[in-house]
Amino acid sequence: MTISDTKLRSIHGKPYQGKSELTDIDGLSARVTPKGVITFQCRYRFNGKQHRIGIGRYPAISLRDARAKAVEMKILVEQGVDPRTLGGSSERKIITLDDCLKYWADTYVYTQLKPKTQALYDAMVIKNTSGKLPNLDIEAVTSREWIDLFTEFERENPKKAHRLFVQLKSAINWCIRRQLIDSCQIMKISPRDIGERADVGDRVLSYQELAKIWLAIERSRASTSNKLLHQMVMLWGCRLSELRLSTIQEFDLENGVWSIPSEHSKTNTIIRRPIFDGIRPLLDKALITYKDILFPGQDIREPISISAANRYVRRIRDGLDMDEWRAHDFRRSLATRLSEEGIAPHVVEKMLGHELGGIMAVYNKHDWIDDQRKAYDIYHDKLIWHIRKISD
Repeated sequence: MTISDTKLRSIHGKPYQGKSELTDIDGLSARVTPKGVITFQCRYRFNGKQHRIGIGRYPAISLRDARAKAVEMKILVEQGVDPRTLGGSSERKIITLDDCLKYWADTYVYTQLKPKTQALYDAMVIKNTSGKLPNLDIEAVTSREWIDLFTEFERENPKKAHRLFVQLKSAINWCIRRQLIDSCQIMKISPRDIGERADVGDRVLSYQELAKIWLAIERSRASTSNKLLHQMVMLWGCRLSELRLSTIQEFDLENGVWSIPSEHSKTNTIIRRPIFDGIRPLLDKALITYKDILFPGQDIREPISISAANRYVRRIRDGLDMDEWRAHDFRRSLATRLSEEGIAPHVVEKMLGHELGGIMAVYNKHDWIDDQRKAYDIYHDKLIWHIRKISD
């Protein structure tokens, strides 16, 4: 069934729950978002592969003009020319992978991150993917083409390919969130489909693995303080020492904020995290059970030692049929899973207790507490869903 102007007018700019793609003739289709944003696209086959190229948004481009453009592309294909190399519609300048990398680097990597982190992204993402997919509109690159690209990396080093994919996907998601581009097919590919899972040191735990660890902690015979400590570290994604050394004075229950003093912070600055709904019952239990020191060891006047905490993790780990992991991997797992959910990088950095780079480190002292709280709610809900699924 072809698209009509009447149909498009009834959808444009209004809440929409119908099909995400409406098909027309000559390969033309219209993608529709839940907010009623309509984007024309054209599908075609070139050199035996299916491709898709953006034409422009309705109503800036009319249905008649979109159909005319689709016919032009069809003629180009018949002449042996790939329309993507010509830039598609004159209404929209094509954005390539290199364009996205430069934008991400200029607006995030080189302005918000520390020099060492900048160097890591330079060596991994920018060095390895610059120059790939040249002259192609990134919105028109298919999932198949992305997978073919990373298959090349997998042949060289499967673990590196996996890490590179996660970082590149995060970079492209930054460009989507900042509205440099509307969409990209790489967002439909799961990290588990690329390369191999990392070893200890690069370990990112799945929700199912986190759920297994959570239940093992819950069922263990350890002290209440040790169990609460590790479950709360898993949920907050904080450094073990930040919570291990915490005292009752750090928790503002009225405003729902946990403030880690600079002397307990690796960055020597105050770190603020929200006391979100999912962690409140665990915190309340710790506050009721103990006095000033929330996570005491054998001596209730002193916090549990790092060696005792590490011994506990080893006992839990030895009892699970699972690849090697450690408590610090909870931080990497939280950051990775929330990045996959589209949480902004600067919010994730604040959740981890990292300092922002560049000029933001000097002038921007905002903690995005409300944004952190929303992100923690997402992470908690997903984890609890998997815990219940395993428990049933």
